[in-house]
Amino acid sequence: MALKKCKECGNEVSTKAESCPKCGAVLKKKTAWGYIAAVLILGAILLLRIDDTNKTTSSKSTSFASKSKPQAEAILYKEGQTVPVGYMTYEVKGTWWSNRLSYDKFLDQRPNAKYLFVDLTVRNHDKKARTVPPFKLVDENGAEYEASSNSWALKGSIGIIETLNPSVSKQGFVVFDVPKSHQYRMKLSGGYWSSEDAHVQLNPIIEWDY
Repeated sequence: MALKKCKECGNEVSTKAESCPKCGAVLKKKTAWGYIAAVLILGAILLLRIDDTNKTTSSKSTSFASKSKPQAEAILYKEGQTVPVGYMTYEVKGTWWSNRLSYDKFLDQRPNAKYLFVDLTVRNHDKKARTVPPFKLVDENGAEYEASSNSWALKGSIGIIETLNPSVSKQGFVVFDVPKSHQYRMKLSGGYWSSEDAHVQLNPIIEWDY
């Protein structure tokens, strides 16, 4: 057993003793520093683990967000170009403005703004019959316009529930009632079950009372 001398009375005392048995002097003070240090170390370890967990979660979230990013901007075509998108192929042959919908007095209706006629061909290159998806216009500000419901009864128009068999094409026109003061692109969809889109820049250069 190791011994040491008491600083107060000089008596030899065990190094494990907390006080001198002769004079009662305190030889080893009880302290909580060891416990405090252990708690601090444990807390630091926990903080490091939490930080690593947050980084991992953030990394996963970033990865998911990158996968969830919207698709790249739709490809822009010109009038007269063949546009393959989804299970459809399109070709815009020409566009013109008109104040009249038809010479048939029963079908003719005045536009709210101005009629824009789009002459196009659509072809189904899938292996089964497909319904032609709706057509839309997009202006330079990103606003979208739907086809005019006034034109669906016109001869030669492409209707909203038009169905094409495999390898079958149809040429017709779509009419929009829109302000003439904007630049328009025609938004062509790959189909009801497709997320693909393509845009055709329209350049109506004539005004014709159809």
